[in-house]
Amino acid sequence: MTQLDQALAYLDQCREEMLFLWETLVRMESPSADPEAIDRLASHLDTYCRALGMETEKFRPEGAGTCLAAATPARALPPILLLGHMDTVHPVGSFPGGPFTRRDGCVYGPGVHDCKGGLVMALYVIRALQHIGYDRRQLRLALVSDEETAHTLSQGQTVDFLRREAQGCGAAFTFESGLPDGSVVTRRKGGGIVQLQVRGIASHAGTAPEQGTSAVLEAARKIVAIQALSDPAHTTFNCGIIHGGTSANVVPDRCEVSVALRFHTNRDRDEALSALQSICGRVETPGTQCTLSPLAGFPAMEETDRTAALFALYRDTSTALGLGTPESVYSAGCSDSAYTTALGIPTLCALGVLGQGQHSPDEHAFADSLLPQAKRLAAAILALPDDF
Repeated sequence: MTQLDQALAYLDQCREEMLFLWETLVRMESPSADPEAIDRLASHLDTYCRALGMETEKFRPEGAGTCLAAATPARALPPILLLGHMDTVHPVGSFPGGPFTRRDGCVYGPGVHDCKGGLVMALYVIRALQHIGYDRRQLRLALVSDEETAHTLSQGQTVDFLRREAQGCGAAFTFESGLPDGSVVTRRKGGGIVQLQVRGIASHAGTAPEQGTSAVLEAARKIVAIQALSDPAHTTFNCGIIHGGTSANVVPDRCEVSVALRFHTNRDRDEALSALQSICGRVETPGTQCTLSPLAGFPAMEETDRTAALFALYRDTSTALGLGTPESVYSAGCSDSAYTTALGIPTLCALGVLGQGQHSPDEHAFADSLLPQAKRLAAAILALPDDF
């Protein structure tokens, strides 16, 4: 038997174990805003990785749960990064029927699709490669704790953790929720939120309105200017949340506006931020001042030639296994894959279990996709040439 045949046979033998671990991880509910719950999950996975003989390291940022890194022994060739996140969206107890249910060939629960099924895949691909004595490249596992909040809980510390673990890697595979048809994401929009803050001068709106300067009026003018920039074909701007004033009979001295951006490229992002700064600096209501916060969110995942080559390898190995010929697609959703591509590391995203409904109470994954998705990845890693 070839190494690939041995790895696939090993995964076949582990199918029931994989399903059991999947259920275990989903039942360990881990919302982003519950650091202690994520700590427990990270400790569980740390113990699992240590049992595989991997060197592990835990990082606990201020404000968020623990991140986990694990690695097989160092090798001569550049490492491979397996990337995912442990946090989920909904508060504990949000799912009707409990955190893990099965029906009609699907499994339901918080994070079952996004992306705890992918974490199971990563662990068992590592196990399968260890089983056949794979020693060409180090395998690195990096799991972050506040991806669902765009790393705002840790104020970007988890992004720094991710970048440290990605340094020197030759390829990265991200276990975000897989698309229903098995397509692979090689490009993603970037996005984030900017806070626009306007300050004016408070005064009695009835007896001395001329002594006040309305922050709300200035914010309204800026909102109109910002929305006029929005172009669905390129960069979109959305002024989604507005807070201002203290009372209806007081000229408002403050107003805050949350502005959401979505962009195709990081150049588009820079141009959008420049346009916002221009609007912010243009005073139409004398006596007001405006400031912009830094953008909190994700850069765009931009496809490179090496990413295209990595996808071609993944596609061809999947076809050779008889597991279908996936397409390369573009996604409007954001992902940590943007950070690895920004480092020049070819990255494939949405390699997790297939399913639908992530971030909703109907989140579910196709139970039978766990094993084929793991096989696709194991085959791609084994096929990766030394000069990649």
